[in-house]
Amino acid sequence: MMCKQFKKSTYVDLLAMFLLILCVASLAKANENVTINAEEGNHTEQHRETHTIHVASWQWEYVKSPLSLCIFVFFAGLVKLGFHHADFLSTIIPESCVLILLGTIVGAILLAIGDTGVFPDTLDPNLFFLYLLPPVILEAAYSLHDRVFAENFGTILIYAVIGTLFNCFIIGPLLYGLAAAGAMGSITINLTQALLFAALIVAVDPVAVLAIFQEVGVNNTLYFLVFGESLLNDAVTVVLYNTMKIFNEMDTIHVDQVFLGIANFFTVSLGGTAIGIIFGIGTAFMTKFTSHVEVVEPLALLILAYGSYLTAELFHFSGIVSMIACGLVQVQYAFHNVSTHSSTTVMNFIKMLGSVSDAVIFLFLGIALVNHKHYGHAGFIIWTLILISLVRFAGVIGLTFIVNKKGRVRKISYEEQFVMAYGGLRGAVCFSLVIMLRPTGIAGSLPDELRSIFVTTTLVVIIFTVFAQGITIKPLTKLLSITSANKGTVSLSEEINIHVSDHIMSGIEELIGQFGDNQLRVVLEAFDDKYFKRWLQRDPLRKNEEIMALYQEIALQNHYETVTGTQWEDEDEGEDDDDEKEMLVKPEAGDQEKNDVHAPVNPMNIISAVSKWKRRSRYTDIRCIVFWMVKCLVWFGLI
Repeated sequence: MMCKQFKKSTYVDLLAMFLLILCVASLAKANENVTINAEEGNHTEQHRETHTIHVASWQWEYVKSPLSLCIFVFFAGLVKLGFHHADFLSTIIPESCVLILLGTIVGAILLAIGDTGVFPDTLDPNLFFLYLLPPVILEAAYSLHDRVFAENFGTILIYAVIGTLFNCFIIGPLLYGLAAAGAMGSITINLTQALLFAALIVAVDPVAVLAIFQEVGVNNTLYFLVFGESLLNDAVTVVLYNTMKIFNEMDTIHVDQVFLGIANFFTVSLGGTAIGIIFGIGTAFMTKFTSHVEVVEPLALLILAYGSYLTAELFHFSGIVSMIACGLVQVQYAFHNVSTHSSTTVMNFIKMLGSVSDAVIFLFLGIALVNHKHYGHAGFIIWTLILISLVRFAGVIGLTFIVNKKGRVRKISYEEQFVMAYGGLRGAVCFSLVIMLRPTGIAGSLPDELRSIFVTTTLVVIIFTVFAQGITIKPLTKLLSITSANKGTVSLSEEINIHVSDHIMSGIEELIGQFGDNQLRVVLEAFDDKYFKRWLQRDPLRKNEEIMALYQEIALQNHYETVTGTQWEDEDEGEDDDDEKEMLVKPEAGDQEKNDVHAPVNPMNIISAVSKWKRRSRYTDIRCIVFWMVKCLVWFGLI
């Protein structure tokens, strides 16, 4: 017991130290532009250090940034706690809206007292992409390890890639055409600048989508379609943004540069995926040898996941895609190698860190609303709001029509299409991208007036989508009768029905000569069990062997009860396999002849074997159980 408490405290101390390092690094990066002693050269004599002993002293300048951040995060936690206890409020306003309002209040207070050096005036893009976004992405990657996401992965890719390209190359030319026709009023913008703004404004923010749709509680298919698209959409958006930013710096755009931009999209995405898979495999291989040093397990999972993100960014690949790939590989293989305490620690820690990142992101958004020098252009803002809504609806409806026509088993209804299009929320991603636009005086920069218009328009779009669409999306899902998520646990009979259907459909596909999704799933699972799990897992779960061993044990139990007429003694089902084997009482030698003609086996014994196997297994996964159950029934003449 003391050992377990020591392990838990060690985990907490290690992860607290890791969080402290991240916070210090983030604050150091955020405060690069803060000058503490502005008149150091002019007042050398006044600031000459005196060597005296102080019992106590006031060092606000030294601790103001980390202390203010801690206070804000603490109050943000209190606000979230009160928000979720206030049912009348949480059913109307999303949590992200409350956090933005809290950030706006903090920014207004700092502006009123005249101390704007506590936090930066705006969200530093490096702080966002290198420190705040990775925890959110990793938390999302762990939650994507779901069958529904895998089944809809092709559809999600179509929405994320083709849909984003469609939105960018329709919104950009339309904005340029409206400006050229004078429909916006007085504004000067060329086609490249319009495409640059369109590339950043189509970024659907996973932070905002995750915060909103988790509260709405829609069905899993709709949730993964919207959330998966928002994650993969960022990879496409960053590539488009960087490409258009380079085009904006060129005097003349040649055809070869266009093809290089297209090739860059594939290298960024595939390169990030490859790096993420490599780091995920490295995590699984490392955790095979950590059974005696469990304190290293959470550190290996977190550091290597974050390392995959930084390594991808090092080579100018997509860090988001890299971390998603790494997280999925870790859940599939590495989580099997680590202890239950380690996996629980990692999951809870990354959820906590993601929640803190959300609060800090919305804090900086609120501060930017108050402290930033805005220059709004009414015509450009109104047309941007109209176009991003209309074009997204057109893209979702058009792509869904194609997807449904291409043989999708579960069709996406019109109501779900509306929620998908309406749920395209903007957030910190597009705001960080617009802040990265170069000011006047740097090569390839935008005019100051146009850059201010882009920044102000982006803020208005974020506020409109998060507040207007975020507040109304929950009533709309109820009005449209969208199926809610099933919050209950899946029963054994439901799992059996699902997997029976899978194997039946796989057999039908094999009989008719069509290599479909179900047959592909069976082939991949068999290949995974035969090779990858043996290479990357410490003690790979051989589900077929375990279920057969348990079935033989129950058959022996049934035979013993039939021969002796006594009840089988099973003192403790929670003991290990060795303890259970010791309780087995073999029949006498004289009874061996009766083994050939024993009593029919009760089919419920198979269900009992499945239940016992689920209790023994660390992770519940009975994808291959039904197949062997049917074989057992055939062997024993029950069907």
